[in-house]
Amino acid sequence: MKQIGRYIVILIVIMALWNTVIVKPLKVFTVYLHELGHTVMAFVFGYGIKEFKVNYNEGGYTVVQAKGWFSEFMIANGGYLGSVFLALLILYLRKTSFKKYIMGSLAIVFLIISLKYSSFRSFTPYYSIMFAAVVLALYMIQNEKLNDWVIDIVGISSLAYAFYDTFVDTILLQINLKLHLIEDWRGGPVTDAMKLAEMTYIPAVVWGTLWILVAVLASKAVLLKAPSKGKK
Repeated sequence: MKQIGRYIVILIVIMALWNTVIVKPLKVFTVYLHELGHTVMAFVFGYGIKEFKVNYNEGGYTVVQAKGWFSEFMIANGGYLGSVFLALLILYLRKTSFKKYIMGSLAIVFLIISLKYSSFRSFTPYYSIMFAAVVLALYMIQNEKLNDWVIDIVGISSLAYAFYDTFVDTILLQINLKLHLIEDWRGGPVTDAMKLAEMTYIPAVVWGTLWILVAVLASKAVLLKAPSKGKK
C-alpha cells in the first residue's frame, strides 16, 4: 500500500503540472514508448522499420515494413498498447533486482533506434542523447532511493499519458468527428484506431475502448501486485 500511495502522489503532481514544460520530457518519453511499440511489432510480424521519429510537440511516426494484413493489424495495435505495456514493464521491473539496469537499458535502446532510424535534422536523436546524459548522471550519483523515484515517475507519468492519449485520440476524437463539437480539433488525423477501423470495419471508438479496458486490467494486475520476495 505504501507503493500505491507513492504512485498516487506522483500522479497528482503530474496532473497539477500537466501543461507545463516540466512534464513535457515525460510526455515525449511516452511517445517514444508508443513508437517503440510499433517498432517491436514491425520486427516481430513484419520486415522491420525504415524510419523512426518523435517530435517535441509530442507527435511522432514510424515508417514500418509490413508483410500483409495480419502484420499491419498487429503493428497498428502495437502503438497505444505498446506504450501501456512498456510503462507497466518498467514499473514491474522496478520491483525486481533488474531495477538498477532499467534506465540504462532504456537509454541504450533509445540511442540505437534513434541513431539508426532517424537523422540529426529531427528532434529524435537529440532527445535520446539528453535522456542518456540524464541517466548517466543518475548512475554517477549512485543513490538507490533517487533511482527508485525516477523509475516510478517515468513509469507512472508514461502510463498516465498513454491512457490520456488513447482516450483523447480515439474516443473523444471520434465523437468530435461525428458530432462536430469543436471545429478543426486536431485536424482529424489518421490515428491507429482509424487505421484499424479501415482494416476491420469495426469503429475506431470500439478499438479505443478495447485498448483502455485491456490497459486497465493490465495496470491492475501489475500495480496492485505485491513485490516478490526472494527465496533463500
